[in-house]
Parts: sequence; C-alpha cells; structure tokens
Amino acid sequence: MANNDLQVALYCLLQELGLYAQAKNAEQNTAFNHLSSVDFVHALKKFGLSVGLQLTHKDVVKSVNYPFVVIPEDEPAYLMRRRDSHFERKTLQHDNAKESEWERFSISDVPETSHCVIVHKVPGNKEVIKAFSAIMSSRTKWYRPVFWLSLLSSLAALAVPLFTMSVYDRVIGGQAPEALPDIAIGAALAIVVLVGARLIRASILSRVSNRLARDLSELTFQRLLNLPLMILSRVGVSNHIARMRNAEKVRMMLSGPGGAGLIDLPFALIAFFAIALLSGVLVLVPIVMLLLYYLVSKAVSKYASRAAPTISGEYQENVNEFAKNILQLKASGSSETWLVRFARQCRENARQNFLYGKRNGLSAAVAHAMSMFTALATVFVGIFLVIAQDMTPGSLIASVMLIWRITGPAQIAFSSSAKFKMMRSSIEQFDRFMQTQTEQNRVQLDVLDTSKAPQLEFAHLTLRYSAAGEPALSGISFDVTPGELVAVIGPNGSGKTSLLLAALGVIEPQAGYVTLNNKNMKQYDPESVRKSAAFSPFQPDIFPGTLAENLRVAKPDASDEQLLEALKASGAEALLDALDNDINANLVGYGSNMLSAVEGGYISLARALLKKSSFIVLDEPNANRNPLAKQQLMKTLNELKGNATVLFSSHDQDLIKLADKVVILDKGTLVFAGPFPDEPEPVTPNAGENHG
Repeated sequence: MANNDLQVALYCLLQELGLYAQAKNAEQNTAFNHLSSVDFVHALKKFGLSVGLQLTHKDVVKSVNYPFVVIPEDEPAYLMRRRDSHFERKTLQHDNAKESEWERFSISDVPETSHCVIVHKVPGNKEVIKAFSAIMSSRTKWYRPVFWLSLLSSLAALAVPLFTMSVYDRVIGGQAPEALPDIAIGAALAIVVLVGARLIRASILSRVSNRLARDLSELTFQRLLNLPLMILSRVGVSNHIARMRNAEKVRMMLSGPGGAGLIDLPFALIAFFAIALLSGVLVLVPIVMLLLYYLVSKAVSKYASRAAPTISGEYQENVNEFAKNILQLKASGSSETWLVRFARQCRENARQNFLYGKRNGLSAAVAHAMSMFTALATVFVGIFLVIAQDMTPGSLIASVMLIWRITGPAQIAFSSSAKFKMMRSSIEQFDRFMQTQTEQNRVQLDVLDTSKAPQLEFAHLTLRYSAAGEPALSGISFDVTPGELVAVIGPNGSGKTSLLLAALGVIEPQAGYVTLNNKNMKQYDPESVRKSAAFSPFQPDIFPGTLAENLRVAKPDASDEQLLEALKASGAEALLDALDNDINANLVGYGSNMLSAVEGGYISLARALLKKSSFIVLDEPNANRNPLAKQQLMKTLNELKGNATVLFSSHDQDLIKLADKVVILDKGTLVFAGPFPDEPEPVTPNAGENHG
C-alpha cells in the first residue's frame, strides 16, 4: 500500500461525510502523509468521529449508516457504502482518486483478512454524549456467551442438591445402594460442566473488562491531553488520577469476586423454580425473607453511607503536593508546619475511614445474618411439611442447599449497593468529562506553514486567570516580523510567561487575539501548531527514563548525533560531563527534584532546539548562569536570527541586547515594543529650575 493511500482515504471519507473543513486539513496536514491503520483511526477520533477498527465481515457492515474504509493487507485502501440491499465501492489507488465514481461491489469479494474502519457517529452541535454506554454497546457480543454459560452453570449447580436428595430418598430411604454409582457419575459430570462453564465465563469477563478498562483509560488520557490548559490548571493532580482510576473500578466490578455473583443473581430464579417443584409452598419462605432482606439491607446501607469519608480528596491532593515539593521542604529546614497539617489530616482521614469501615462491616454482618436466618426459617417450615408428608426429607435437604443459591447472590447484591452507587457516579462523571469542551471542539483546522519563519501579531490581548484577580495581560498589541528575535522582559509577575503561552495558543485570552501569518490562532489546529513550534518552559519537566528518552519527547526519531548536537547548542556541556557523556544515563535515580533548575533547563532548551523549528518560544532560558553556557546560548540565538521567529524572556542584559525587538511588560501592560533602546544620556538640570 502506498504511504499516502490512507491520507487520500481520510480525505475522501471526510468529504463523503460532509466534513469539508476536516477534509481540507487531512489533505494539507503533513502529519497525515504516512498513516498506519491505527493512526488513521486516531485521526478520525481527533476530528470528533466515533469509529471502530475491526475485521471486515458481512455481519459487521450489514447495519452501517455511513461510508466506511476497507484496508486490505496487500492492496490499496478503498471506500465502501451500503445502498439498500447492495454495496458500492470507490477505488483510491489512481491519481484521480478524489474524483472516482462509486461502483457496485459485493461485500463477499472483500478479503477476510481485511480490516474496515466503521463510523458510528459524526460530530453534532448539541449532542448529549453517553460515552460509557457507547463503549459498552460496542461490546454487546460478550453478553451472549456469558448468558449461556451462566445459565449452564446454574443448571449444573442443581446437581449436588439433587444428588443429595436422591441419596436420601432412593439410596437410603428406598434401600437401593446399587443406584448410588449412577447418581454419583451424573453428579460428577454436572460438577465438571459447572467448573468448566465458570472458568470459560471468568476468562471472557476478564478479557472484556480489561479491554473496557483499556478503552476507558485511553479515552480519558486522550481527553486530558486535549483539554485546554486553563481547565487542567483549575483541578488538582488527584482529580486527574481519580479519572484514570475510574477505568480500574469498572474492571474490578466486572471481573472481581463480586462481578460473578451479580451476574448469577438473575439465575437465582432457577433455584426458586427448583424449590417450588421440590417442596411447593416452601418457596414462599425465601421470597418473604428476600423482601425483608432488602428492606433491612437498604436501611443499613443508608446508615453506612452517612459516614462516607469527605476528606479523602483533600488528603490525596496534599500528599501529591508534598511529594512534588519535597526538595523545597527539606531545603527550608522548617517543615514543622507541613508536618502538623499533614498529621492532622492523617488523623481525620483515618477517623473517617474507620467509621465508614465499621458501618460497612455492620452492613456485611447483617447481610450474613439474614442469609443464615433465611436458611433456618426454611428448615423450620420444611420440618412441618415433612411431618405432614407434603415433602420428603431429601427434598427438604435439597431445598436448604438451594437456598444458598439464592441468598449468596442476593447477599453480594445488597452488600454491593455502595459499589453500585460508586459505579453509577463514576459513569456519570466519565460522561460529563467526555462532554467537556476540548481544544478540537471548534473547527480549528488550518495548518501552519512550517517551511518558513512565521509572522505574529498580538492585538489587544487581555487575559485574566480569575474574575476577582487583576489581569495577567491587559490590551497587549505589537507585531513580530518573520525571523525576528524578540526579547520579552519585565519584572517578575509582569505577564511574560502568559504572553509566551498565548503566542503558542496554550492559553486562550478572554479578549483580543493572536495571529500567525495573518490568520487568527483560533483558525489553526492547535496540535499541529505545537508540533511545529518549539517551546522551552521556565519550569522544566523531567520524565522517568534516560536523558535520550527525555529529549526524544520533542522528536521521537532523532538520532544520537542530533541529541548531542542539541545538548551542545543548549550549553549543556556541564550536564554531559556530569553524566559521563552518556545520553542513555537513566535520570530516574536523579529525579526532577534532584536535578538543579539549570540542569533541567539544559534538557528543556535542548528539546526545543532539537525540533529545528521555524517558531521557537523560550521562557527564561537559564543557561546564562554558566558563563560558558551563556556564550553558547548567545551563539545559538545569533544563528537562529533570520531563520526562525524566536520569542524569549530573560533578565540577562547580554541576551536582551541580541534581540531585534524588545517588549517590556509591567503589571500585564505593554510599556515598550521596539528595538533595544539606547542608554539615555544623563539630564543636567538647569540652574534656574525649581526642584521644590
């Protein structure tokens, strides 16, 4: 298959769906030049489509509503669509693929090894997204084998009670020991069937729950990456972690020890029918007891839920912040305040969890007691029925054994009421989260021309981080010509970082706008802008892994020589010496807290330079703290002049003097924008001037 076949398929599919702006992006975006099947699906998801990738089969495509793409193993991809009772194909392998005509084509002629990308839903303006239900509905096939296996195991589970009844009534009561081997063989076979059905069902549930958890985790992570920074910054790390753990809750609910019991709950009806056949009116006892069971368990569950911990979120957030800032706490030498605060929260968290655990223990104890009471009530009533010869002793024993087939799942169901609420809350939270506005919600699909240095314009830019606070930026307006080196300076807190982030489109101002090549930043695909731009933040992030892996975050296919070149261009000679010139040195042992800000800054700056971008943003490149590194950075900036548009913030006068233009900020307002001002000559006051 040609490398660009899937790009053409992407373009044609979006055109057929009426998504013309997205189709234009697919045609122009160089990131789509070499698509794999997985990349193809991710591209469609980025454009807001709900899609699936699976083997092509007539049962799969018989109910499709939209055109779909078929991807054979050894042939070019092509489009297909259903027209009433037949299918049509549009080939894409020739030069005029975009103008190809539809032709009638049989789905049976599609190779069995081919995959198809099916569109389930296109983006809508006022669509209520039920993401969890959509994922579950896409896996409906697993319900069928689980249902039949559960039914089979429930029927096989009757073997032991019926075997016991036969032994009492036929072997012992009828004095017929010769029947015992046949009964035992039948019971043994039933147990084998029971164990086999349970094992197969457990395997299916484990596979389905793991795939579901994987899909939920992937969707959550993708959504987090696509959320605007302004939204992400408002919530703590613990909230993001909790969202990722929701998938694990779902997995444990399906494949955990309680999941099988919940699935077996509807099949308790089989035990009811068996008891009714064996003992008649005795079946009323478990029915009445289950009703009582429900009322008591509901009251106890409500009592336990009142003690649900309320401090857990705040406690976890403080643990995360403590781990993040441990270096500053240790260096300060005065961490008593944090220790007292943390100890207080530990005690309160432990107290609330103890109370909640105690009440949950009461709920479990009551559920177990009710199960025992149901069995005793069945025995008590059954004795009178045996005496009245309305049932045999074997039937009574079998009925008592079957009672546990009813009370067991019921006990799990009632004791899992809190899990049900948690599960429902997690699903609702997931659906709300998936409806959060992302950076791709608007049609921002123009692609930035990366072949040349861009031109920028800041027009009346105004930004507030909160309604009550002062504006971080207020009415900022200035231009940046292509290839210009621009220094953004000002005192701490003057808005330098906010301006640089706005230039990248990472944060969105409440008023005004930023243009790139005379187009509003909102018209561009934000992901493509950031892929083409290079950014070195003031607070560098060090990821787990080696130095090379940290650098390849910016350019995954970079060679070792390119990594070394970028490190040297950033002035990181000292860091390389410290690591014995080993770019494969693992930084986990050092950690972001153990590396100094300067060393982290080297890595961050090297990432930015590694991209060889025509648009570079540097927030306080700190290599100037080392004289040799400062000289290297100045050399690098001089080499970038005219070849790339560079915005950087700094307090170093030598670096600032290199700039073609200086932008001075103070308290979020623009003081000056222009060439580096000459030193003003001292003013001598006139002799007769009044200085009162």
